[in-house]
Amino acid sequence: MNKVQLSELLDKYLDGTCSPEEAAAINHWYEQSQGEPEYTESLTADKRSLLKAKIFESIASQTNISSKTATISAMNGKWWLGIAAAALLLVAFKFFILNNTHQQTRPQSLSFSITNHSKNVLRQLLPDSSVVWLSPEASLSWPKKFAVKSRNVAMAGSCFFEVTKNPNRPFIITSEHIVTKVWGTSFRVLDGKDIKNAKVTVVSGKVSVSKKGEAVQAKLTAGEVLLYPKEEAVLTDNDTQLITNRQANLSDLKLYDHIDLSFEKAKLTEIVAVLNRKFDTNIKISNKELDNSVMTADLTNLNLPEVLEVLKAAMKLNYEISGDLIILKQTN
Repeated sequence: MNKVQLSELLDKYLDGTCSPEEAAAINHWYEQSQGEPEYTESLTADKRSLLKAKIFESIASQTNISSKTATISAMNGKWWLGIAAAALLLVAFKFFILNNTHQQTRPQSLSFSITNHSKNVLRQLLPDSSVVWLSPEASLSWPKKFAVKSRNVAMAGSCFFEVTKNPNRPFIITSEHIVTKVWGTSFRVLDGKDIKNAKVTVVSGKVSVSKKGEAVQAKLTAGEVLLYPKEEAVLTDNDTQLITNRQANLSDLKLYDHIDLSFEKAKLTEIVAVLNRKFDTNIKISNKELDNSVMTADLTNLNLPEVLEVLKAAMKLNYEISGDLIILKQTN
């Protein structure tokens, strides 16, 4: 669209008279052109502020981030672009899933399946508002709508679950060797064809685990191992029964802790130092050009994968997970 058309459409967008199709066009324009600063800077301060708020609200309403806060001030003076961009950055998982993973619909069962072929951690929102974080090469399948008496999903690889509480509808996870039953909690399931030791580690709440092949019921059965916070169950190739560890090491799950962070004109090296300390992780910067990148940000109730998504677009970098190491790289 030309500048005249853009000006007219933005006026309609700001006063709330544009159609859904026109609103979508504005969001697409912003995503593609990053707001055309040479035009937006000619707007009045009130209009820039209103446009910022409307773009943030529109994106947030489409991507379920209303419960989280992420505001970023760009260091080039275009502060409102930074805040609007924060909404896009925080929900980059949505676009990342579409562009970097395999997702398909199965008409016969009305189910969905996703495999994380990226080197990032991906976020998947389920129909009951539960959230699953998929590590690289992990996969997840779930129905379009959960059953009345239970919520059943299937997975492989390493997935961290934040399950919405519902005592009347247990959340049941089927993997290669084990079945995990949940009523509302946060925990990790590690299981798959190439994984020798199937493992369930609980961070909060209560989980029951049983060997695959046993009858799965919505209620607790005698063959299940009941786990509480900081406990885990392990099934190895040589074991016929689940082994329970009552003092599990949760250090490698701290990246999923939701904490509040704030940075004021902080260099990336300073930000990385804070993240390594807060999340007990090992983040390295691979390009010296990134060392002096600066950002001001107020990030509330975010875990490490969400913070990394903010950094990705705010500082034009990407990250890769390699074992216990997270590598920050400069994008072209």
